[in-house]
Amino acid sequence: MKSASAATGMDYRQRICRAMNFISENLDREPALEEIAAAAHFSPFHFHRIFKAATGETVFGFLRRLRLEWAANRLLSDPRSDVTTVALECGFSSSQNFAKAFRARFGTTPSAFRRSKRGNKASKEGEAVSFRVGQDAAMVKWNSPQPERNIEMKAETKEMPAWHVAYARKIGPYGKTTAEAAFGELMRWAGPRGLIGKGPMMGMYWDNPEVTAPDQCRTDACLAVPPGTKVDAPLAAQEIAGGPYLVCEFDVPIAGFGAAWEAAFRCLLDRGLECADQPTYELYHDDCTGPTCRFDICIPLKRK
Repeated sequence: MKSASAATGMDYRQRICRAMNFISENLDREPALEEIAAAAHFSPFHFHRIFKAATGETVFGFLRRLRLEWAANRLLSDPRSDVTTVALECGFSSSQNFAKAFRARFGTTPSAFRRSKRGNKASKEGEAVSFRVGQDAAMVKWNSPQPERNIEMKAETKEMPAWHVAYARKIGPYGKTTAEAAFGELMRWAGPRGLIGKGPMMGMYWDNPEVTAPDQCRTDACLAVPPGTKVDAPLAAQEIAGGPYLVCEFDVPIAGFGAAWEAAFRCLLDRGLECADQPTYELYHDDCTGPTCRFDICIPLKRK
């Protein structure tokens, strides 16, 4: 008899395959992330990270690749269709956008690709490339590629407390500049009040940059404070829910944060755990001013 974890892991695979099939069946339009997630019975809240952890590709990176490969097959199998017709029928908004994306993928123009009759040659001369559409797209390689950087972590499922936090929110592309602005504002508020070091600090990232425009993504720099603490503008107060979390502990350079997030969500899939519809947050164990930063990625889980 399979364990609950193994059964959930198999369910993840089946659901990711359903998502991939749904994308394959809708290459001629632009399905929303929420629509793709619903087709596979996922909440959209963490779906983009789960999909990448399982397949090694983002949802829309996968869609775009299949769309380009479909178009490449069309160019070879239907020589009477002009490039613009193929572009529009394969879901591209214009022949110009198609030509730019096609060159980036195959290293040549659509017309030159068709004339060459190579079919299975890639962007660099003599380098093979495969492209498949339809049902083949559902053949997901479950053990997704490892990150470029070898990254160590400790992971455990545990009950986390609820946090009452003061936070500074900044809107803009995820990364060092936006995070430093948010934490700088938080420190300028907390320092004169003697609150630095009195409670843990956290970072919350609310949006999916695949869907939300980079200049509209929300970063919250958070400091746990006692309930009832007066929080003055431009800061505000909020609650971070307690409950079961997968807590993944890292000690990496700032440049390793992206690889850490990917490793944490691969761990979630490997253990067959289900996300809850709450934000994931970073919990910091030092000030991250040294060569490495000690922090946890805390992924909320559905209570069994």
